[in-house]
Amino acid sequence: MANSSWYLSTPVNDDVMNCSTNESDLRTGVAGNSQQHATKYLVVVLYLVTTLFGMSGNSLTIFVLLRHRQVRTVAACFILNLAIADDLFLVSLPLTAYTTYAGRWVFGDVACRLMNAFWGVNLYASIFTMTLMSFDRYLAVVHPLKSIRYRTCQKAFVVCTVIWALAFFFVLPLPLYSGVHRNQCQVGNY
Repeated sequence: MANSSWYLSTPVNDDVMNCSTNESDLRTGVAGNSQQHATKYLVVVLYLVTTLFGMSGNSLTIFVLLRHRQVRTVAACFILNLAIADDLFLVSLPLTAYTTYAGRWVFGDVACRLMNAFWGVNLYASIFTMTLMSFDRYLAVVHPLKSIRYRTCQKAFVVCTVIWALAFFFVLPLPLYSGVHRNQCQVGNY
């Protein structure tokens, strides 16, 4: 009775706990288990393919927009902002792929906090940037002459800097309250 909570800290293998003696139950369990493995491998492959194509496309976009000076427009500034935010998220996707494959988080507490922060920053930076892109398009279409002095690259850069500051501010609780609990990267009080 000294260690009555031992079963809570020990990982439980579902195959050991499923003690079925019925032959049809055994066949169903094996088929279900193979479907789970196939689904797990499919998800891992999709994560890795998404990382490969996403990093390639976003990195190429960043390279082209930074290299060519004639592509200095407000829309290009916002597209660059989206590509950077997406690359930040895609850096953490291989960690998620391996965690899905292994069934547990093996990268430690700091990586857990960083991955959650990257995910949150991508979320807020993307949403704010797309909102501003929509507002910019509204100004360009509905008020083209009045908005010309407001729609400059320098002002778009300042707005993008504010977007990143807000994104980091809103995401601040994620790295503070993230951690590894029961071999899983989680957010919250545990």
